[in-house]
Amino acid sequence: MGYAILSKLAYARNRWHQALAGLMLATTLASAQAAIFAGSAIAASVPEGSTTANQVIKDGVSLQLDMSQSMQEGAEARFTLSLRDAASAKPIRNARPIAWVDGQGGQTQAGESSEQACRRKVATFIGGDLLHAPALSLNAYYVLALNEDNSISVINPQTGFGGSKLLTMVILHGPGQDWLLTPEQNLWVSQPQVHEVALVDTRNWQVKTHVPVPGHPGQMALRPGAQQLWVLTDDGVTVLSAINGQVLANIKTGQGSHSIAFSDDGKSAFVSNAADNSISLIDAGSLKKTAELAGGSKPVAMAWSSRAQLLYVAHEGDGQIIAFDVAGKQVASIKALPGISTIRFAPDGRYGFILNPQKNKLDLLDAATNQIVQGADITHGPDQVTFSDRMAYIRRRHSEIMQLVPLDAIAHNIQAGQALALASVSNGQKALDQGRSAGSLADTTVMVPNGAAALLANPADRTIYYYQEGMSAPAGSFRNYGHEPRAVLVLDHSLQERQPGLYQASARLPKAGNYQVVFYLDSPKMLHCFPITVQADPSKPPATPYAVTLAGAAPALTKGESQNLQFVIRDAVSGQPKTGIPDLQVLLFNTTGNQQLQLDAHEQKNGDYGISFAPSVSGHYYVYFQAASLGMSWNQSARLVLTVK
Repeated sequence: MGYAILSKLAYARNRWHQALAGLMLATTLASAQAAIFAGSAIAASVPEGSTTANQVIKDGVSLQLDMSQSMQEGAEARFTLSLRDAASAKPIRNARPIAWVDGQGGQTQAGESSEQACRRKVATFIGGDLLHAPALSLNAYYVLALNEDNSISVINPQTGFGGSKLLTMVILHGPGQDWLLTPEQNLWVSQPQVHEVALVDTRNWQVKTHVPVPGHPGQMALRPGAQQLWVLTDDGVTVLSAINGQVLANIKTGQGSHSIAFSDDGKSAFVSNAADNSISLIDAGSLKKTAELAGGSKPVAMAWSSRAQLLYVAHEGDGQIIAFDVAGKQVASIKALPGISTIRFAPDGRYGFILNPQKNKLDLLDAATNQIVQGADITHGPDQVTFSDRMAYIRRRHSEIMQLVPLDAIAHNIQAGQALALASVSNGQKALDQGRSAGSLADTTVMVPNGAAALLANPADRTIYYYQEGMSAPAGSFRNYGHEPRAVLVLDHSLQERQPGLYQASARLPKAGNYQVVFYLDSPKMLHCFPITVQADPSKPPATPYAVTLAGAAPALTKGESQNLQFVIRDAVSGQPKTGIPDLQVLLFNTTGNQQLQLDAHEQKNGDYGISFAPSVSGHYYVYFQAASLGMSWNQSARLVLTVK
């Protein structure tokens, strides 16, 4: 009975995209948790087996926990869980384990065993009890929105407070144009208006470094097999270390807009130069340009086909698709209509999707024959395509309707001489191009991990929609708190199977103390709590936490009226006010309207700091604080909420 209820809870949590859509049933979770705490959920105990500090065998399943060598507070630790059949020692593959690090140590309630306490913790964490949150979650998913201003919204779809799922905001120096995640899950963002790229640490949502880049950085790409970030600029490409942003090379290629592609092995890089009608071939090992390939008129997009082992270059000016081998030799030329903007290959590398927003046209290129084998008329400017395992998602810039192409039907349609199968789904209320700002280079559609579902960003609606494949409409949505989501990403921090039977996740360790790694697996059944100890960092001086509060009662704020707000910064341990802060800044943004303000706070009297605030819209405002002299940043400061009538 206990496992049955936990299984339902785990299923609800593992199907996290239902939480994205707001479909998780709180009453079901509440009744299940009540049953657990009442005792009916633990009527049948799990037979005890062989147990050591880091290994347990139960019901024919062997579970072992291994930690990285560094167990010091603040260190990046790797959690490795090994699942094997106890009798045969064969790895258990394709499992869906979930785990947390509990800051309560081994505490139990009166009358309960350690296993009952462990089961209670699993039920509590799966249920998302905000009053009993774990110190760390090894199941975290985050939705990121690249906004029209200099911010990135970080949304936690699994938790929320007061209806808000906004975890934090990352503040950049300028609006982002493109972004990408490294295998280490660091986030790089190009910012052409301020001539730099930023590296964001997604463990604490801090900007680690700003790297100046010549010209206006735009599209970025990671070189396969190397920790290198290639950033396209005005007249070529700048190559950086993807770890720390060190500049490795500035390679001039030509004029005009650029696109970039790599061979599968990462040894060859190709950069198109639209104004020069050329493609530069670069030896990625030596970071030297080795050849200039003649193309057609205005090459604007490129894609490498792993199936054909060829580069395909799409030309907007004359509609040519030219194929080159890895050495730069032209292999084929395919004729399409002028106006092409995009070419991308489906996951198997065979069919290339060619989009023409000027002619409202989709062409399918077969890399096996180097011929266009199918096509369809798609109105309202098709200009972007992304893929799941089953579906192609085609964005139309002048419409809110997304066009879908089932990938498994393409070959049948071609062989049977049938028209390409098409479906559609609404991506909100307004056409995407009705937003205030121009679009970014990054995708507005991203797949949800571990599920046949997608997130669809609509800048004009200021909303991110959740769509489950097979449905006729989105199942739910996220507000983006007054910002326009020009692109969307999903960051997966959960346990992943890195080798057969080995499931790993990385997380930054919390402060020193005794903890438990709380593990649960729905199929096959397994539940256990491992004790761990996080050591203190001897080189780190004790941190002084600060508490930020309003000076006095919350003021009555009125739209359109300038009002003085006063804050007190206190030592959270002693309670004493902190005076003489020279660099205190306040960030206010409205959750439903369209106002974001960053203001300098000035000391007015001992311990009080003030700003003058004139809200232009009514509703709720989030308030964050930053002071470099205190080591306080936006993402580390306490958040206040103000209400404007």
